[in-house]
Amino acid sequence: MSQGPDNMKVEQEGSSFKDQVVTALTQFVDAVDKKCSSLPYLPDIAAKAKTKPAYIALAVCAAFLMFILMMIGFNAIVNIICFAYPAMAALKAMQTKPEKYDEQWLTYFMIFGKFHVAESFYPSLLTDVSFYVLFKFLVLVWCFLPQSTGAQKVYSFFIKKVLAAVGPKPESKTE
Repeated sequence: MSQGPDNMKVEQEGSSFKDQVVTALTQFVDAVDKKCSSLPYLPDIAAKAKTKPAYIALAVCAAFLMFILMMIGFNAIVNIICFAYPAMAALKAMQTKPEKYDEQWLTYFMIFGKFHVAESFYPSLLTDVSFYVLFKFLVLVWCFLPQSTGAQKVYSFFIKKVLAAVGPKPESKTE
């Protein structure tokens, strides 16, 4: 059975947050070390470097992720994250049709699109405005997370009021 985060036991009573984090990281490194020990050549390299195989494997993964980050950029990664999960969640919502799913996902993709329109009219926004991409990431994650339902909040507190004041009136359904 996997030693994933669901299976890790972290003592919560009588220990500080720092102790919990250290315990969880230690358990994670031990699980990675256990899996890396069976790989060819890695235990030998780790023995010569006088370290755990997990540290070498994690360092290689971190270097690879940094290389990817430098090659495609943080904005591309933000766009992938902020499109892939919401697209899958929207497709799932269209199949199950939970309450107010249309408000959530239509509003989310309107906000997502507004960021892209702003970036196309002002491309230096990505480089000239400090922390713009981080701000964009945080706003979009807040909007799509089911725990916050940020897009529904934007719809009910802003878009709905603007549409009521200046937008077209909803058409009545006649049968």
